[in-house]
Amino acid sequence: MEGLALLGVSQRRGGSAALQAWNAWLQARLEPPPGLVREWVPLLTCNRSELVLALGEGAELEQIRQQMVPPHLPRGYAFSGEAALEHLARVAASLDSVNPGEDQIMRQVRAAFEAALAAGTVGPTTGFAFQNALRIAKRVRREVPLAPAQTSLFSLARPALEAMLPRPARVAVVGAGKMGHLAARSLAGVEGLELWVVNRSLAKAIALAEKLGARALGLDEFLASPPALDAVVTATPVAGLLGPAFFRKQRRLVAVVDLGMPKNVVAEAVRGAVLFDLEHLQRLGEERRARLRADLARAEQIVLEEVEQAVAEWTERSMAPAIARMREAYRRTLEELLGDLVTPEMIERLARRFVHFPLKGLRGLARRHGAEVAQTFLVEAGLWEAGRG
Repeated sequence: MEGLALLGVSQRRGGSAALQAWNAWLQARLEPPPGLVREWVPLLTCNRSELVLALGEGAELEQIRQQMVPPHLPRGYAFSGEAALEHLARVAASLDSVNPGEDQIMRQVRAAFEAALAAGTVGPTTGFAFQNALRIAKRVRREVPLAPAQTSLFSLARPALEAMLPRPARVAVVGAGKMGHLAARSLAGVEGLELWVVNRSLAKAIALAEKLGARALGLDEFLASPPALDAVVTATPVAGLLGPAFFRKQRRLVAVVDLGMPKNVVAEAVRGAVLFDLEHLQRLGEERRARLRADLARAEQIVLEEVEQAVAEWTERSMAPAIARMREAYRRTLEELLGDLVTPEMIERLARRFVHFPLKGLRGLARRHGAEVAQTFLVEAGLWEAGRG
């Protein structure tokens, strides 16, 4: 997987401040250095901001990092080659998520890939990486019971939140996007709970509320004159949406869940209520991760197996032109030696037979020591040209 690279930060490996800074950068217009980056796919989720790249001929990852990532941003992590593919597969399989096993992350990875396809920034390297990462994630989800369907980041807060609420209780979910939808759907079945769905688009709030038997409210009206609430869940892209003015009007709040990126809640304004922000959710996620240790180990093993297979397939593809040239060289040699003694069909069969043994050795070299070693052999044999493959 030479040429593949990944840069980024996540909630688990950097914290909220780093995540928010990278998120803002990647949402701005991205202009990779011309010639140094051939393909790119931004990957932004509720708890990670990453950039998957295919580097240009001769480009180095650290060089790209220094030229692309603004100096004021946290340095983050960087992977190249097989390690980048493995990381992307772990992300798609939700093994690196705050809440391991949440199925929303696979949809987010697919959506990021499809958006980059539509933008024309995907090529053979990033395409291969994302297709295999999603394939691996499907196998993990099929074979390892990490979490039930519809598990989300909110699922970490849900048990504690439900236990804290009085009965009857009134809860508002602010934001009717995917994250808000999952949170509202999860709360809709709680007995003794009056659920409100709040959204900037009232029509969207009404549509979701009608599905869940909830009440709907437009965001402007909610901020100006909110109902008295026992809990509020936010899942919007608006920084500091709920601040002192909102919380001064709420006298009975027991819990606030902030799922937004950037953070929707001004933490200092929350008084007398438990705040489930990303840091709190991360602690709950680590506790759950400890309980899932055996299942996560099995999932990690699947990822390693599948990544090894994908790298072997990539190496085979990259060497295919050189292998064809090797077979042609054998065929010409056999024609010169045997002339009219055998049929063309027999010469072709012999050429294929003879190429089998060095090909087997090349595969072993690539598997044990990397594709570069196998390429060196082919270059020395005159079967591989730099920049051609």
